[in-house]
Amino acid sequence: MIEIIGIAILVNFWTHWFQPIQWFKDKVGWYRLPEMFSFLNCTKCLGFWSGLVVTQNLYQAAAISLLAYLINNIIYFIEVKKDEL
Repeated sequence: MIEIIGIAILVNFWTHWFQPIQWFKDKVGWYRLPEMFSFLNCTKCLGFWSGLVVTQNLYQAAAISLLAYLINNIIYFIEVKKDEL
């Protein structure tokens, strides 16, 4: 269970949340990649594929994808409420 949560959090770090990684992605030109690599910027897609590679279990990969999506929405909700205050 800890492994699933850890992978979901790392996926959120990579896609949106952790600023030093975002700086690296901007420098490398990560956002100008062809359309076939767009799954590397999607929380759900990256969660599923990285979960499938790490755990080699379809159900755990789906759980990681769902958990990464929920964590992303929770972070977004907290940031929106913080800006409203």
